[in-house]
Amino acid sequence: MFYLAAFFLLAAGAAHWAANREAQKHGETVLARRWETSVFYRDEEFIGWVTSGSASVDGYRSVLAPYDLALLACLGAALAAGSLAAAGSLQCVDGGRWVLCVAPVAFSAADFVEDRLLLARMAARSASPAEVQKLRRATLGKFLALAAAVNQTVALALWAFFA
Repeated sequence: MFYLAAFFLLAAGAAHWAANREAQKHGETVLARRWETSVFYRDEEFIGWVTSGSASVDGYRSVLAPYDLALLACLGAALAAGSLAAAGSLQCVDGGRWVLCVAPVAFSAADFVEDRLLLARMAARSASPAEVQKLRRATLGKFLALAAAVNQTVALALWAFFA
């Protein structure tokens, strides 16, 4: 399981590298990918950008759809496999290890929902303040699920290392 976790972690790194490489072709707006990495932007900023007809909207979509989807799948799988690998070395964690996959799967699902919301707004070239709020909530949910998955994996790894 450890090797599977390492493989998926490397694959997530490769997906991140490929996403950044593709994003560089489309300018700073796409490279920063601000809409996925922050909840601190004004509604008018996002609405203005998505309705602008800018080439960066299409560039953002070309990065988001294949690369971010690959990244979320690989990172979620790496966190799940890492948690399971660490739990496997602990004698006190025998039954119900599948529960350790909940946080990583929740992260992947939250990131997928966020991507779908972003892609829908970019395809429609429109957004309302309510839709921007929904996008922000999805991004915040993604961050919380990622924090839970990473903390779980690190805590289990440390516990297994010092046990």
